Amino acid sequence: MAVAVIGMACRYPKAADIREYWANLRAGVEGISRFTRDEAIAMGVPTDIAQRPEFVPAKGFLAGSHNFDWTFFGYSRAEAAGIDPQQRVFLECASAAIDDAGIDPTRFPGWIGLYAGADVVGRAADGSQSEMAEVIGREKDFLATRVAYKLGFRGPAVTVQTACSTSLTATHMAVRSLLGLECDVALAGGVTVMAKDEWGYLYEAGGILSPDGHCRPFSANAGGTVPSEGVGVVVLKRLEDALRDGDRIAAVILGSALNNDGSDKMGYTAPSITGQREVIGYAQHIAGIDPADIDYVEAHGTATRMGDPVEVQALTDVFQVSTDATGWCLLGAVKSNLGHTGAAAGVAGLIKTVLMMEHREVVPTLHYDEPNPLLDIESTPFQVCASTGPWPDRGVPLAAVSSFGVGGTNAHVVVQAAAEHDRPLRNGKRILPVSAASADALSRSREDLAVHVPGHILSEVSRTLTGRRFHRHRQAIVADDVAQAAILLRETAPSAEPRTLGKVAFLFPGQGTLRSAAGAAPYRLLPAFKTAFDEVAEAVKIDLSPVITDGEGHDWFANTVHQQLGLFALGYALGRQLNEWGVKATALFGNSVGEYTAAALAGVWQPDVAANLVFERATAMWDTEPGLMATIETADVHCGPEISVAVAGPGRTVVSGPVAAMERFLAGHQARPLATQRAFHSPLMKPAAAALRAALAATPARDPRIRLVSNETGDWADPDSVLSPDYWTGQMLNTVRLTDGAGVLLAAGFRSFIELGPGASMISTVRHHPSWQAGNTTIPLLGTSEDPERDLLRALGALWEHGVDSALPADSESLRCSLPSHPFAPTDPDVEVKPRKVTTTAPRGPLADLWCRTLGVASVSESDNFFALGGESLMLVTLLRQVREKTGRAVSTIEFTANATYGELVRLSKVDTIAESPLFLVADAMGTALGYQELVGLIDRPVHCLEPSRPARTIESLATHYVERIREIQPSGPYTVGGWSFGAIVAHEVAAQLDHVNMLICLDGHIPAIGRPIGFDPEYLVGSTWSQASAILGIGPIGRRIRRAPEVRDQFVRNVSALLRYRPRPVSCPVTVFKADVHTRTVTALLTRLNRVYQGPVRIHPVAGDHWSMLTSPHVHGLAARLRELLPVHVHSGDSHGH
Repeated sequence: MAVAVIGMACRYPKAADIREYWANLRAGVEGISRFTRDEAIAMGVPTDIAQRPEFVPAKGFLAGSHNFDWTFFGYSRAEAAGIDPQQRVFLECASAAIDDAGIDPTRFPGWIGLYAGADVVGRAADGSQSEMAEVIGREKDFLATRVAYKLGFRGPAVTVQTACSTSLTATHMAVRSLLGLECDVALAGGVTVMAKDEWGYLYEAGGILSPDGHCRPFSANAGGTVPSEGVGVVVLKRLEDALRDGDRIAAVILGSALNNDGSDKMGYTAPSITGQREVIGYAQHIAGIDPADIDYVEAHGTATRMGDPVEVQALTDVFQVSTDATGWCLLGAVKSNLGHTGAAAGVAGLIKTVLMMEHREVVPTLHYDEPNPLLDIESTPFQVCASTGPWPDRGVPLAAVSSFGVGGTNAHVVVQAAAEHDRPLRNGKRILPVSAASADALSRSREDLAVHVPGHILSEVSRTLTGRRFHRHRQAIVADDVAQAAILLRETAPSAEPRTLGKVAFLFPGQGTLRSAAGAAPYRLLPAFKTAFDEVAEAVKIDLSPVITDGEGHDWFANTVHQQLGLFALGYALGRQLNEWGVKATALFGNSVGEYTAAALAGVWQPDVAANLVFERATAMWDTEPGLMATIETADVHCGPEISVAVAGPGRTVVSGPVAAMERFLAGHQARPLATQRAFHSPLMKPAAAALRAALAATPARDPRIRLVSNETGDWADPDSVLSPDYWTGQMLNTVRLTDGAGVLLAAGFRSFIELGPGASMISTVRHHPSWQAGNTTIPLLGTSEDPERDLLRALGALWEHGVDSALPADSESLRCSLPSHPFAPTDPDVEVKPRKVTTTAPRGPLADLWCRTLGVASVSESDNFFALGGESLMLVTLLRQVREKTGRAVSTIEFTANATYGELVRLSKVDTIAESPLFLVADAMGTALGYQELVGLIDRPVHCLEPSRPARTIESLATHYVERIREIQPSGPYTVGGWSFGAIVAHEVAAQLDHVNMLICLDGHIPAIGRPIGFDPEYLVGSTWSQASAILGIGPIGRRIRRAPEVRDQFVRNVSALLRYRPRPVSCPVTVFKADVHTRTVTALLTRLNRVYQGPVRIHPVAGDHWSMLTSPHVHGLAARLRELLPVHVHSGDSHGH
C-alpha cells in the first residue's frame, strides 16, 4: 500500500511560504544571512562572544519566528508568551498544511493523526505562570498534543525526537500509522526556532559547523553546515483513499524505513555506513523498487568532511548491488540553500523533492564547484545536481530522501511522482466561499486568491475552499470561470462582519409567480430538494417535470392546477432542504396557496395529503366561473359591491371579480391586469370552497408544530382553527392580508426572511412594511433574475455567510487543488503589555493588574470575559490563587466560570455586598449542578448552585445538608429555591425545611402527591426504574452522561432509590412549574392536579425544548427570560454574590 502527499506547508529562511520556497530553490537562492559583528551584538549576541575570532555571524533565520497570531488560535497574549516559539510556529504551519489539503478537521469523518518534533527549547521559564503552565508551554513533549487540541485532531498525536532526523522519522511513523489503520489522515513535520539572541555561532575545527557561514555539500571545499531555523509539515493519506476522495496528490510515498546505527561506528555522534546502507536498502525493499529506476536522491548532506563520504558510500553500496553503471542518478542537498534546520531538516528535503516532482524540474545544489575527492563521485551512480533543469526523462519520476540523526537514528523515504491523469473539467458556475478570522484577514485572503486562482480550474477551487475550515468573517462569490473569479475577488467587497440568521421566517409566494422551470437548478444541486419534489410529484400523479426541466413553454404554467401544485412542490421541497441543513423557521407565512405549503411544513398535514388538497383546491377553483384580477399600486382602493380585495399588500392592492364588473372597474382605474382567468379570493370561489370543504372534512389534521401567520386575519393563526375546514374555506374566499401578516412578523422580532419559491414577492411585501429595519436579512432562494442558477448559488452563499455551513453544494467529482492558506497576523506576544486604562468599578488596582497580567491585555472593562480573551483553565487557577493572596477572598472556580467576566471577579472578591436575594438551585440526580451553567449566565441576579459534599441515603438528609449551606450564605429569608428534574423534588423538601420561602421553582419536575412515597405513583415508578436501568446499561441520555463520568453511576442509582421512598411534606409557598414538551391544552389539567398537591398558589409555564434540552441553547434563553420576569424582588444584604 502506498501513501499520498495531499498537502504541504513550510517556512524556511527567506521563504515565508511554500511558493516562495520553490521560487528560491529554482533560482538557487541561499537562505543563510550574514551580518557584521556589530549587528550581531545589537541583536543580542554577547560582546565577548561576537568579538572572538572564531565567531561566525551567519544564520538561516525565519522572519518573525518569535511572532504569533495568538488570537486566531484562541490564546491570550500572556498564555501565548508562555509557549515555546517552536510550538507557536509549528501550530501555524500545521494549520496552513491542513488548509492546503482542503480539510476541515471538524467535518472530516475519520481520525487525523500528527507526528512531529522540535529542536532544543531556546528560552527558560520566567516564573510568570504556574509551574504546570510553564512546563506545558515550554517542553517539547506537548508539541503534537497542543496542535491536536487546537486543530481538533482525534488520531494519534505523538511528539518525535531523533535529533536531525526528527521530521523524516515523523514522516515514516505517520506512514506506518496510516497503513496500520490507526488514522485516516496524518500530518508529519518538524520545527526549529532558536533563541532571540542566537545570531551566529563559534566555529570549531573538525566540528560540523562551517568556518565561513556557507554550506557546501559534496564540494572539495566543504567545511560543515550552518545552524538555521525552519518549519515544514506534510499531510498524508492512504493513496486509495486520496484517489477516492478527489484529493490533490502531490506525490506518492512508496515505502520508508527507520533504523539505528547501534555501536557500529567511531563514536556516538559519528555516522555509520552500515546503518545508512541498511535503512536505504530496506526502504527500497518495502517500496518494491529497483534502485536503478531512481532518478534523484535528496541527501542528508551536512557538508562535513566525514559525513558526505559516508553517505555517498552507503548509497553507492545499495545502488550498485546489481549494476556497475555510473552517473545515472542525480544527487542534491537542500542544506546548501538553508543550512541545517535541525528537527525541520528532513521534511525540508522531502518537500523540496515533492515540489520538483510536481513541476518536473530539478533544482541546484549550491556552492558545488568541484567534487570532494573523498567521494570518488565518478565511480558512483551519482552526479551532483548543480543547476535547474528538467526532470530526467526515464519514466515515472522516482526519488529518495535521506535524513540521519546525531545518535544514529536513520530515516529513508522512497517517493514517486503522482500519476498523470485526466482532470475532469466540469464547467458551470461555482460558489467560492472565502472566510477568515478577521475582516483584515478576509481582505488579504481575497487578494491572495485573486493572484492564484487563474492557474486552476474553477470547480477545483470551489471544492478546495468548500472543504476547508470556515471562519467567522465570510463572503461568498459566484463566478462563471476563474478569470471572472479573480476580478470579483479583487473588487471592493461589502463588510463581512460575522452574521447569524437569528429568528427565521419562511415565506411562500402565491399563484402567478411560477412562470418557468424555477426548480431546475435546485433539483440538480440539492439532494433533499430532489427527494422531496419527487415525493410530491408521485403523490399527485401529475407530471411536474416542466417545473424542473428547462425549455418548457408558457402555456403549461398558465394552468391553475399546474401553477399551484408547482408552487407547493417547490416550497415544500425547499423547506425540507433547509430543515436538513438545520435552518429551522419559527414562523411560516404563505400567500394564498403558499399557506398550504406553510401548513404542510408545520405538520398540519402529511406532505402527500397536503399535495392532494392543493390539487383538489386548484381543480375546484379552475372549475368556477371565469373572472379577472388586477393590481393597483395603492393600498387605498374603493371597490364596488361586485369587486373584492383579493390581496392587501403594502402600497398595492389586488382586486378580483366577475369579468364584466372588472372590465368596468379597470376602465376607470390605473391598474395592471394579472395573467389569470379566474377571480380568486372573491365570492366567485364559493362553489370551489364547498368542494374544498368536503375534501378537508375527510382529511386528518394535526396541531401545527410551527407558528403560522393567517392569510384571513393577518395575525397568528389559532392552532385549533387551522384544524377546521372553515379556516381554509374562509382563506379561499376572503382577502389575503399580506401587510398585516408582515407586520406581525416584524413586531415579533423576526429579522431573517427566506422566500421559498420563485421571485421575491413575499420579501418585497415585508421590506415595504413601515416596520422594516435596515439590518434585516432577506434571502430569495430562487431569485428574480434571468439566471436562476446564479440566483440559487447566491442564495446558498448568503446562507453560508450567515453560518449555515451545509448549504454549500457538494462536488464529489472535482479534484482539490493547492491554494494560499489563511493569512495570519502575527505579532510578538513576548512584548510586555502594561495596563493603561481601567474602566470599571472598585476595587481597581490589584485586581485589574492581576487580570491584565494574566491575560496579557492592556486594559480591562467590567464586561470583559476571561475565556473570550483567550484564558484557559490553568491560567484561571493561577489568577484565582493570586486573587486569594491579594484580597484574602477565595473565589470558587465554579462560581466564577458561570459568568467569567472581570465585573464578576470584582463582585466575587468582595465580602460585603448589597444584592438581590439569591436564587438557590439544587443539583440533579447525578449530584452535579453543571446543567444550570447556561441558565445561570442568563439570569441577572446572584445564583448559588448546590452540590452534595457527602453521600445521603434519603431526600430529607440531602435537603438538610443544602439547608445548612443556604443558611451559611443567607442567614435569614425570604428564600428562593428550585431545581431541575430530581433537583425539583429535593428543592421541595428544602422549601419544607426552610422557614420563609417566597418561591419554589420546579424545572420539569414536581412531586405527584403529599404524604405517600413517590414510588406509589405508577408514572414516577416506571420513569425512575427506566432511569436506573439506563444508568446501569449506559443507554439513552442518562447513559451517555454516565459513560462520560462513570463515577456518578452509584450516586445516581442511590438518589433515584431515595426519591422513590420519599414522602413529600406540604409546603405553603408559591410554586412555579416550568414544563417542557407539553401542549397548552394539557396545562389546565396539570394545573388542576397540582392545585390539589400544593397549598400555595401554583403557576405553570410551558417552555421550549424537551426534558434534556430546555437548559441548553437555544431553548434556555426563553426559560431565562421568563424566570427573570417571575423571580421575586427582595434586596438582601450580605455575602450572596456567587454563581
